[in-house]
Amino acid sequence: MWRRILYALMGVFLPITASTQNALFSGNLASAAGEAGLSTAEATWLVAGFIGAAAFANLVVIKGRQQYGIMFFLTTLLGINIATGVLLLCMPCFTTLMINRVSNGLMVSTNVAAGVYYLIQALPKTHRVKAIAIAIGCLQLATPLAALIPVDTLTVSGNFGFACLATALGALQLAFVLLLPLPTTNTAKVFEPLDALSAVLLLGVSACLASVLALGRTMWWTDTPWIGWLLIGLVVLGTAAFAVEFCRKRPLLQIDWLSKGTILRFGLVSIMERLLLSEQSTGVIGLFSHAGLINDQYHTLYLFVITGMVAGTTLMAVTLSPSRIPAQCVVALFAIALASWLDSGSNGLTRPGDVYLSQTLLGFGTTLFVGPALLYGIILVLKTDTSHFISTIYVFAITQSIGSATGAALLGSIQYYYQNYAMVGFASRMAATSSLSLASAQPGFASVSRTLSDQAAVMGYLNVFGFVSVLALTAIALITLVLICKRLLEISAKHLR
Repeated sequence: MWRRILYALMGVFLPITASTQNALFSGNLASAAGEAGLSTAEATWLVAGFIGAAAFANLVVIKGRQQYGIMFFLTTLLGINIATGVLLLCMPCFTTLMINRVSNGLMVSTNVAAGVYYLIQALPKTHRVKAIAIAIGCLQLATPLAALIPVDTLTVSGNFGFACLATALGALQLAFVLLLPLPTTNTAKVFEPLDALSAVLLLGVSACLASVLALGRTMWWTDTPWIGWLLIGLVVLGTAAFAVEFCRKRPLLQIDWLSKGTILRFGLVSIMERLLLSEQSTGVIGLFSHAGLINDQYHTLYLFVITGMVAGTTLMAVTLSPSRIPAQCVVALFAIALASWLDSGSNGLTRPGDVYLSQTLLGFGTTLFVGPALLYGIILVLKTDTSHFISTIYVFAITQSIGSATGAALLGSIQYYYQNYAMVGFASRMAATSSLSLASAQPGFASVSRTLSDQAAVMGYLNVFGFVSVLALTAIALITLVLICKRLLEISAKHLR
């Protein structure tokens, strides 16, 4: 029993600490970039490097686990991450920071998978799906936990604190993994020479996709020509990768399986879960950042968020079952819709104390939604092919990293669009109503312009909250419609008998 408890603790610890390392940087991106002397674009490239590496690692590690075992990948990538952390400490610059972010992206996917394996060892076989759901649910805790670390601690002496803490977290994980290793598994030689070509092409796809999603809203989609070239590269490399994989007998990327309707629906549901969670990081935190607040000023808010997430994960683990999937999804989506609706009543004077309830509901709803979404996908897959159980976990992990970037890009673009839309409206009304005396008084005119710009930004965030609320309600309506149709079909089939 004591060994099961240790395995359970490791299953929770590994996903949280692996993702916390990235959350420490991305959650304080503006402060970290300023301390390192980086521009906004350069800082965003670091985020893109992490996302691309995480997505790529999830694709490759499926076969790597079969040939080398999960422990080999886990210890190797943790060792590489520690080495890049030491390199960052010795030579702090953009290049070493990018190397560290990429190594962290490669490490995260393996650590999440290892967390699942540890929980599977700790729990009975009948609760295997719960083990997966708990590991993925714990992953969501990384961002609020990282936000509790004071910004000054991380950015001291050119981000020296971040480099120290990130390296220490990697070393701590490696020490615990070596002290409590996973049982050995059967391995076989599955890699082929053509896997190298496929891996290069898939790496290019991941890099292009991550760069477009991360930099699109920063540089703006239609204003930067090279974003279009990245999209062209994404299409060309993606087509080449699919062509190579489709013609192989033992492909690195199982096209036939991934193109099934069940997997596509599963991926869509998983991405939507991450998109809804982006309301917190892009919406509420973005609104506070626009008002000049930093993470240190809403530590209490994140404690409420953590409370909501723990409650959602606990309820999900206790009640998770195939028959309760629709009910859990509806409850989770309703909590998210209610939270976004409450946030839509914000204004420029809204502060963290005003959103404790809404953000607690959002944390509760998003973690409660993880379990049913994952179980739904696994049930769909196992109905057709039981050999893809582990692959389904990695597909879910890929959707989490890509979905996070997609959510931030989509909600950030919506905010920017409506901010400009409101600004145009303000400018036209101001031009029609302003007096000559106001126009001639430059200080007064500049003050009014700044005020209107701030209000336009706030209105952009309010539209983001409204969009998330409508999206969650639409999902509830679709689930309800599907249940009604399914019930009517069952009743008609019973009458026909």
